[in-house]
Amino acid sequence: MQYHKNTNGFTLFEVMVGITIGVMLLGVVLSIYTLSVKSLSSTQNRAEAVQNGRIVLERLTRDIRQSRDIATILPPDDTNPLNPPPNEIIVQDGHNTQLLQYVRYYLNGTDLYRQVLQYHFVDEPTVLVNYDAEDEFGNPPISTTISDQLVGQYIDDIDYYGVDLITVVVTLSKGSVTHVTTTSIFGRNL
Repeated sequence: MQYHKNTNGFTLFEVMVGITIGVMLLGVVLSIYTLSVKSLSSTQNRAEAVQNGRIVLERLTRDIRQSRDIATILPPDDTNPLNPPPNEIIVQDGHNTQLLQYVRYYLNGTDLYRQVLQYHFVDEPTVLVNYDAEDEFGNPPISTTISDQLVGQYIDDIDYYGVDLITVVVTLSKGSVTHVTTTSIFGRNL
């Protein structure tokens, strides 16, 4: 009896080599795909952080430039650790000269809000006064919030400093991306 050699199939060695090459190719494709997804995510996070920074600085610049007075005491620079720059600022609204009101920018977590405030005394709620006014008994005025709007997101820190030239430094983070943007503003009415 004679045995015929079957040449139509694969040997075990050939199958193992084929599986190994296939797994290696699949690993390379998955690595490229994962890298592409991470790169896209990082690019989107950077774009969103830059856009938020631009919007925040545009709004802040407009209010500080038009302000009639800065109620927040600002240090001359950001180099003195005993007098660090504040994370919020209050300015007298210069857009509407008919009303005595103030604009406050403050952080709540990683969100920046723009709040419009008016000050008055308890006995005369319709008469608006300066933020630093005192009544005949030396009492400070009461503040009333007119509006409170979200201005920007993903903000880790915001600092204000300067005397005549106000500098604003905004640090934004989205995902693994951190973006720092700075502007300096001269007040027109100060």
